[in-house]
Amino acid sequence: MKGNNQIFSKIKEDRIKGYKKLFKKKGESYDPPKLIAKDIVEAMEALGYDINFEQAVAYMKSSYAVFERRYHDESR
Repeated sequence: MKGNNQIFSKIKEDRIKGYKKLFKKKGESYDPPKLIAKDIVEAMEALGYDINFEQAVAYMKSSYAVFERRYHDESR
C-alpha cells in the first residue's frame, strides 16, 4: 500500500489503477487457496449462482485487496 496513493482516491478510475498496481506489485501473495475457491463454486451453486473457478479466484483476490485497502485507510 505504501506509495500507492491511487488506491485511496475518491475517483473510481484512479482506484482501479491503484488496484492493478497493487496486484502487480504483490503478485502471488494475493493468490487464494485453490481448494477454498473450489468450495466457493459449490456453495454459490447451492445459492443458485452459476460461477466458475476463475470467477471464484477473482472474487477472493479482489476481496483480499479491498479488505487491505479499507484496513490501511481506517488505520492511517
